[in-house]
Amino acid sequence: MPGKVGGFIASVPEVMVAALLCFMWAMLTALGLSNLRYSEAGSSRNIIIVGLSLFFSLSIPAYFQQYGISPNSNLSVPSYFQPYIVASHGPFRTNYGGLNYVMNTLLSLHMVIAFLIAVVLDNTVPGSQLERGVYVWSEPEAAKREPAVAKDYELPFRVGRVFRWAKWVGL
Repeated sequence: MPGKVGGFIASVPEVMVAALLCFMWAMLTALGLSNLRYSEAGSSRNIIIVGLSLFFSLSIPAYFQQYGISPNSNLSVPSYFQPYIVASHGPFRTNYGGLNYVMNTLLSLHMVIAFLIAVVLDNTVPGSQLERGVYVWSEPEAAKREPAVAKDYELPFRVGRVFRWAKWVGL
């Protein structure tokens, strides 16, 4: 069976795989940025937080990946293996090899840097509940009545009909 699955995957043209990846990354980016809809998007505080987290998520891993493969080597490694190459001999060095490996790997991943910068800035830079977008979740009963929130978290149409009884048992 794995031979047939592998043969099927190998038969998919590279153009189709590239189109699928472009579509997938566009959807993931849109989904990630759609979480900003409850916050004040025009606030300079939020614009700076998003901008800094995107900038640092591109620049810090690029610095860490300088320690990957030397430019003189003939070894060609895909970019998604770069964090693991950096992990063994990156810029973060202590006497503990395991800590070096973990920190060099984590700090060379774009998602980790963006998450850390955004969380730290969002929780340290002062802003109102409206700017931060937490007003939606501050009162759970009011949030359940808000149509935009209810539409986001309700079950799909056919699944909702099947599990209509669940609201009577407290689920």
